[in-house]
Amino acid sequence: MYKKIIIVIFFITLYSHAAEPTVWKDGEFLLWSYGKRYITPMDFCFALRYENEKIGAPSCYEAGDWERDTTLSLYAKWLNTNLDPRLNPEDLRPRNAHAIERLSKLKDNSLIFSTIKNDKAWFLLFDETSSEPKQIATFPLTEDSAKIARKLASDWFSGKPQRRLSDSEREAKEKEPDEYFAEQPMYDVWFGIGLGHTQTKVPLTPDSWYRHKLNSKIKNYRDVDDSTSIWFFIKDTSPIYRAYIGGSLYDFIGLEFELRKSSHKAKIDESDTIYNELDHWSFNRYELMFALEFMKVFKPIPQIEIEPYAAASFLFDIFTEDIALKDGYKGSESYKHRFKFENYYSGPALTLGLRTAFFKNYAIDFRAGIANRGTAIVTREIIGSSTYDAFVATGLEYHIRWK
Repeated sequence: MYKKIIIVIFFITLYSHAAEPTVWKDGEFLLWSYGKRYITPMDFCFALRYENEKIGAPSCYEAGDWERDTTLSLYAKWLNTNLDPRLNPEDLRPRNAHAIERLSKLKDNSLIFSTIKNDKAWFLLFDETSSEPKQIATFPLTEDSAKIARKLASDWFSGKPQRRLSDSEREAKEKEPDEYFAEQPMYDVWFGIGLGHTQTKVPLTPDSWYRHKLNSKIKNYRDVDDSTSIWFFIKDTSPIYRAYIGGSLYDFIGLEFELRKSSHKAKIDESDTIYNELDHWSFNRYELMFALEFMKVFKPIPQIEIEPYAAASFLFDIFTEDIALKDGYKGSESYKHRFKFENYYSGPALTLGLRTAFFKNYAIDFRAGIANRGTAIVTREIIGSSTYDAFVATGLEYHIRWK
């Protein structure tokens, strides 16, 4: 007796296929039975409206033409013979071409097959998207029609209903590219934080282009051989700390705003005794970056999106000085009249990047680029009238997406 109860409880379990069925508003539901009919169309339509208020006015029918079709009757008998809880849905797909064709022409109808096997009532859901069952459920024979109908309606058709397509809309949808590689018409907003690295030398370019600039030293707090670049005064390499926010339309074009910070030591000539009074001297660089991005989205598998992109940016840079004398020193005249950067620098930047998103909301971003910053006025007294540097960066992002 107890053994039978355990078996009955085990077979109440609902088996779900990975692909969720589409819920159509005002849809049609065909009840196809092999043997005893366990739920009535009236009970099932009532259950659909009760469990999903947005489903509209569904229509439920007995699938008489399916039951009268000789070939489909053989498939129904084969299903009854082979149903087993150890089988997967793909093991139950028909082999006959006629049965496969009938299933593919269901359009936006849902077909529910029912039969009795091993003292259980079995229910299989089919639709046009696949010839294998989308869902499988079993119930003990003691359950009545109304309870089974409500359970199936709740488990299979409680999702958000979609509008039924016209024949022309269906034809257009069938011609769309594969869903994994088609452009995804999404709206996207993201927030990110990350790290990077900046340096004057652009990879794969000759060292001779930079040797004079990188070896420069500041004498007497202000004297260098050339003032055209900021990097004659401060060290060119530094980590970058970054925070940014962005958004895109249709996964094609987007805007991004980024705040960066880097820190650069002054390149003093330590052989110059005037610096004996100096404790430290460096500059923090704060950058505001406004970028216009162009991207392309690929979806190799449902959980991952790969997004290469290119960006054209406008930069706005501000330097803040961090300097201090050793205890007991008041500061020389040279210290008081040391060089000063301009109030701000601006210029363009070009970036190439690759963003990889996981489960739609989380992403890792890699990017690299080259930037030019300077001033509109070019004179011998102006510091940093033309400054170039390259950068690489990575970031962790959170995305908010909707269609």
